[in-house]
Amino acid sequence: MIKLKKDADIAKFLIAIKSCSADVFYESTEGDILNLASTLSQYVFCSIAGQTDLLKNGTIRCLDEADYTVLNDFLYEE
Repeated sequence: MIKLKKDADIAKFLIAIKSCSADVFYESTEGDILNLASTLSQYVFCSIAGQTDLLKNGTIRCLDEADYTVLNDFLYEE
């Protein structure tokens, strides 16, 4: 499972997503899925970022495997 580092800069992470070639998703443990290419989903994601437990338990999924390299500074594999 790929997770967001707890010290990741959320603003820089969302900017980096714009460089990805395919969609990037945040998936919560409750089954919610946010497409982080969407401005509305980014807004919801930022509100989740203020709740450390929700953020650390969610996972990041890239449709294009190469995009994990683009986001490497922000992610770790559990």
